[in-house]
Amino acid sequence: MYAGLTSDSSAHDDATITKITSARRIATRCVRGGSRSIHYAAVVMTRGGFFTMCCLVAGCSRPSAPSATLDAGVVDSGVVLDAGEPDAGTFDAGVDDAGTIIDAGSMFVDALTENRDRLFDSYGAYLDAGTCVTWNALTPSAQAVFFTLTTRMQNSQLRADGGSMLSHITKVYRIVGGENANASSAGSCGGGEYNRLMLSMDPTLHTALRDANAHQGAMQSGEYDISDEAVASFWRNSHDLGGAHAPFDESDETEQGAPRGQVQYFADPTSTKANSPLGRLQLETLVDPYALEFDQDYDCLHSSNPLCDYISYGPLCSLGASTSGVDLFTMKYGDTHSEWRPASCP
Repeated sequence: MYAGLTSDSSAHDDATITKITSARRIATRCVRGGSRSIHYAAVVMTRGGFFTMCCLVAGCSRPSAPSATLDAGVVDSGVVLDAGEPDAGTFDAGVDDAGTIIDAGSMFVDALTENRDRLFDSYGAYLDAGTCVTWNALTPSAQAVFFTLTTRMQNSQLRADGGSMLSHITKVYRIVGGENANASSAGSCGGGEYNRLMLSMDPTLHTALRDANAHQGAMQSGEYDISDEAVASFWRNSHDLGGAHAPFDESDETEQGAPRGQVQYFADPTSTKANSPLGRLQLETLVDPYALEFDQDYDCLHSSNPLCDYISYGPLCSLGASTSGVDLFTMKYGDTHSEWRPASCP
C-alpha cells in the first residue's frame, strides 16, 4: 500500500502541473467518497511520466493505474519506502484514511486536528496571551462556534488544489460566542458581532471564493470551485438581501442551509477599503486586505449560536421540532469533533 512521485520529476511543465493538481483532487475525493476499507490513495507518477491515482485496497472503485514500477511510497505510518528500484523517489502528496491531504514537501498536513492546532496557536499569539490561557478563557458557546465552523471549513474543498478551506486560513483574530455568554449561558443567539470567527485567508482561498461568487456556484469542468460537506451543497454568491457585512464588499454562502455557512471578505485586496482599518468590535484598528468573517445561519432570523435551540430551520422557513444548533449541524454535516483541545495544553 504505497505510492510516490519519481525522482526524475524535478521539472514539470504546465500540463504536468495541471495533471498533478487534478490527481490530488481525485485522491481526496477517492478517499472521502469511498468506503472505510480504503487505506491509502496518493498521486503517483510512472517512469513514463503518466500521472494517475492509486487506490491500493479492496473496495476502491477508481480504475486501476497502468502497469508500472513505483519508485517510492508511503505506508499508513507516513514512512517513505524504497519499492525496490535503485533510486527511491520523493513522496509528493497523498491522502490518508480520514481524507487528510499530506504535502511531504513542506510536511504540511491538511487535517482538522492539525489545522485547529495551527490556527489556535495563531490566536493565542495574536492576543499575546498564550494558547492555553486563550483556550481556557473561551466560553462554551465560543468553543462551539470554533468547533462547528472549523469543521465546515475542513470539509469544504477547493477545486484549484484539492485542499480544504481551513488549510488556507492563516490567522485567527477573534473567536466569539453569544453576547454576554458565560460558563453557564450561551448568550445571545444572534448579533452582528457575535457567534462568528474573524480570520485571515491566503490569496488562493480568496481567488476560489471570488470564482465561486462569479460562477454563482456553477460547476467548472465537472467540479465546484469550492465544494461543501453535503453532496448537494457548494459555495456560491450570497443571496442575502442585506448584502455583505460592513466594511466588507463581497459575500459567499453555501447552497445548503440549516445551518448555511456565510463568509464576508474584500473583493479587491488592493482597494482602499481593504487597506483601511477594519472597524469591527475588538478589531477596530486591524488592517488586513485578506480578512474573512465566517458564521452560520441556523434559522430564518439568521441566528448563529450553535448552543441555542431553533424551530424555523426548514425549507422556506418552515417550522420543525426545537433543536439545538449543534444537533442541526451534526445531523447534516457530521461530527464537530468537540473532544479537541490544543495540543500544547494539558
